[in-house]
Amino acid sequence: MSTFNTNSSYSRTYEKKVIEETPRVRLSSPPTATGSHFSSAIPEHLFPASFASRLNGSGGLGDVSGFGGSFQSIKTTDDSISVSMDVKDYKPEELKVSVIGQFIVIEAKHGEKKDDFGTIERHFIRRIPLPRGVLPEAVSSTLTTDGSLSIVALPPKPKDPSPPRSIPIKVQVA
Repeated sequence: MSTFNTNSSYSRTYEKKVIEETPRVRLSSPPTATGSHFSSAIPEHLFPASFASRLNGSGGLGDVSGFGGSFQSIKTTDDSISVSMDVKDYKPEELKVSVIGQFIVIEAKHGEKKDDFGTIERHFIRRIPLPRGVLPEAVSSTLTTDGSLSIVALPPKPKDPSPPRSIPIKVQVA
Protein backbone atom coordinates (compact mmCIF):
# COMPACT_ATOMS: atom_id res chain seq x y z
CA MET A 1 0.00 0.00 0.00
CA SER A 2 1.43 3.35 -1.00
CA THR A 3 1.28 6.33 1.26
CA PHE A 4 1.75 9.95 0.38
CA ASN A 5 1.85 13.22 2.21
CA THR A 6 -1.62 14.75 2.42
CA ASN A 7 -0.39 17.90 4.17
CA SER A 8 2.26 19.06 1.72
CA SER A 9 2.01 22.38 -0.08
CA TYR A 10 3.13 21.07 -3.46
CA SER A 11 1.28 18.90 -5.94
CA ARG A 12 -0.04 15.85 -4.12
CA THR A 13 -1.04 14.39 -7.49
CA TYR A 14 2.58 14.43 -8.65
CA GLU A 15 3.77 12.94 -5.35
CA LYS A 16 1.19 10.14 -5.57
CA LYS A 17 2.21 9.43 -9.18
CA VAL A 18 5.91 9.21 -8.24
CA ILE A 19 5.16 6.84 -5.36
CA GLU A 20 2.88 4.61 -7.41
CA GLU A 21 5.11 4.46 -10.51
CA THR A 22 8.44 4.02 -8.77
CA PRO A 23 9.67 0.44 -9.02
CA ARG A 24 9.61 -1.49 -5.77
CA VAL A 25 13.04 -2.32 -4.40
CA ARG A 26 13.29 -4.70 -1.50
CA LEU A 27 16.46 -5.79 0.23
CA SER A 28 16.29 -9.14 1.95
CA SER A 29 18.95 -7.97 4.41
CA PRO A 30 20.76 -4.70 5.04
CA PRO A 31 23.83 -4.13 2.86
CA THR A 32 27.10 -5.26 4.38
CA ALA A 33 30.71 -4.99 3.30
CA THR A 34 30.89 -8.68 2.44
CA GLY A 35 28.54 -10.98 0.63
CA SER A 36 26.09 -8.40 -0.70
CA HIS A 37 25.56 -7.57 -4.34
CA PHE A 38 25.19 -3.94 -3.26
CA SER A 39 28.58 -3.59 -1.63
CA SER A 40 30.52 -5.85 -3.95
CA ALA A 41 29.91 -3.40 -6.79
CA ILE A 42 31.30 -0.47 -4.79
CA PRO A 43 34.68 -0.54 -3.02
CA GLU A 44 34.28 -0.19 0.77
CA HIS A 45 36.50 2.90 1.02
CA LEU A 46 34.14 4.84 -1.26
CA PHE A 47 31.22 4.65 1.19
CA PRO A 48 30.50 7.81 3.21
CA ALA A 49 31.57 7.73 6.85
CA SER A 50 27.90 7.63 7.88
CA PHE A 51 27.72 4.08 6.49
CA ALA A 52 30.42 2.81 8.85
CA SER A 53 28.08 0.91 11.16
CA ARG A 54 26.33 -0.73 8.21
CA LEU A 55 29.60 -1.71 6.57
CA ASN A 56 31.12 -3.58 9.46
CA GLY A 57 27.80 -4.95 10.67
CA SER A 58 28.69 -4.30 14.29
CA GLY A 59 26.43 -1.33 14.86
CA GLY A 60 29.42 0.43 16.41
CA LEU A 61 31.50 3.35 15.30
CA GLY A 62 33.25 1.33 12.64
CA ASP A 63 36.40 2.07 10.70
CA VAL A 64 36.05 3.21 7.12
CA SER A 65 39.41 3.28 5.42
CA GLY A 66 40.10 6.31 3.29
CA PHE A 67 38.21 8.64 5.64
CA GLY A 68 40.83 9.86 8.11
CA GLY A 69 39.77 10.45 11.64
CA SER A 70 37.81 7.27 12.23
CA PHE A 71 37.47 6.09 15.82
CA GLN A 72 39.44 3.09 16.98
CA SER A 73 37.99 3.32 20.49
CA ILE A 74 36.24 5.76 22.77
CA LYS A 75 35.62 5.31 26.49
CA THR A 76 33.96 7.81 28.77
CA THR A 77 32.96 7.90 32.41
CA ASP A 78 31.58 10.74 34.50
CA ASP A 79 35.08 12.02 35.23
CA SER A 80 37.34 10.73 32.42
CA ILE A 81 37.54 10.25 28.67
CA SER A 82 39.85 8.22 26.45
CA VAL A 83 39.69 8.47 22.65
CA SER A 84 41.79 6.70 20.05
CA MET A 85 41.54 7.72 16.39
CA ASP A 86 43.13 6.57 13.17
CA VAL A 87 44.71 9.63 11.55
CA LYS A 88 47.39 7.87 9.49
CA ASP A 89 46.54 9.96 6.43
CA TYR A 90 47.73 13.15 8.17
CA LYS A 91 51.16 14.44 9.15
CA PRO A 92 51.61 15.69 12.73
CA GLU A 93 51.69 19.31 11.54
CA GLU A 94 48.31 18.79 9.81
CA LEU A 95 46.61 17.82 13.10
CA LYS A 96 45.26 20.11 15.78
CA VAL A 97 43.68 19.15 19.12
CA SER A 98 42.13 21.84 21.30
CA VAL A 99 39.56 22.30 24.02
CA ILE A 100 36.89 24.88 23.31
CA GLY A 101 34.39 25.33 26.10
CA GLN A 102 33.24 21.86 27.10
CA PHE A 103 34.33 20.18 23.85
CA ILE A 104 37.50 18.48 22.67
CA VAL A 105 37.97 19.63 19.06
CA ILE A 106 40.10 17.52 16.71
CA GLU A 107 40.86 19.07 13.35
CA ALA A 108 42.91 17.64 10.50
CA LYS A 109 43.50 18.95 7.02
CA HIS A 110 45.85 18.00 4.23
CA GLY A 111 46.22 19.42 0.76
CA GLU A 112 45.72 17.59 -2.47
CA LYS A 113 47.38 14.15 -2.61
CA LYS A 114 47.43 11.49 -5.29
CA ASP A 115 45.75 8.16 -4.56
CA ASP A 116 44.53 5.16 -6.58
CA PHE A 117 41.58 7.08 -8.03
CA GLY A 118 43.13 10.48 -8.78
CA THR A 119 43.63 13.15 -6.16
CA ILE A 120 42.05 13.77 -2.79
CA GLU A 121 41.99 16.60 -0.29
CA ARG A 122 40.76 15.80 3.22
CA HIS A 123 39.55 17.98 6.07
CA PHE A 124 37.60 17.00 9.14
CA ILE A 125 36.58 18.58 12.42
CA ARG A 126 35.42 16.28 15.21
CA ARG A 127 33.86 17.72 18.39
CA ILE A 128 33.59 15.45 21.41
CA PRO A 129 31.77 16.67 24.52
CA LEU A 130 33.76 16.53 27.74
CA PRO A 131 32.16 14.51 30.52
CA ARG A 132 30.85 16.65 33.39
CA GLY A 133 33.65 15.87 35.83
CA VAL A 134 36.54 16.41 33.39
CA LEU A 135 38.55 19.60 33.69
CA PRO A 136 39.48 21.10 30.29
CA GLU A 137 43.09 21.55 31.42
CA ALA A 138 43.34 17.77 32.08
CA VAL A 139 43.12 16.91 28.35
CA SER A 140 46.31 15.60 26.72
CA SER A 141 47.06 13.98 23.37
CA THR A 142 49.68 11.65 21.90
CA LEU A 143 50.36 10.64 18.30
CA THR A 144 52.07 7.32 17.58
CA THR A 145 54.30 6.68 14.57
CA ASP A 146 51.65 4.39 13.03
CA GLY A 147 49.09 7.23 12.96
CA SER A 148 47.04 6.56 16.07
CA LEU A 149 45.97 9.70 17.93
CA SER A 150 45.17 9.17 21.62
CA ILE A 151 43.37 11.81 23.64
CA VAL A 152 43.03 11.31 27.37
CA ALA A 153 41.58 13.31 30.24
CA LEU A 154 41.83 11.61 33.61
CA PRO A 155 39.91 12.55 36.72
CA PRO A 156 41.57 15.10 38.98
CA LYS A 157 43.77 13.61 41.66
CA PRO A 158 42.18 13.78 45.07
CA LYS A 159 43.67 16.45 47.27
CA ASP A 160 45.72 15.35 50.21
CA PRO A 161 43.45 15.09 53.19
CA SER A 162 43.82 18.09 55.43
CA PRO A 163 45.07 17.39 58.93
CA PRO A 164 42.38 17.12 61.60
CA ARG A 165 41.56 20.40 63.25
CA SER A 166 39.25 21.51 65.94
CA ILE A 167 36.31 23.70 64.95
CA PRO A 168 35.26 26.12 67.70
CA ILE A 169 31.59 26.22 68.61
CA LYS A 170 30.15 29.68 68.95
CA VAL A 171 27.44 30.04 71.52
CA GLN A 172 24.76 32.62 70.84
CA VAL A 173 22.93 34.13 73.72
CA ALA A 174 19.29 34.84 72.99
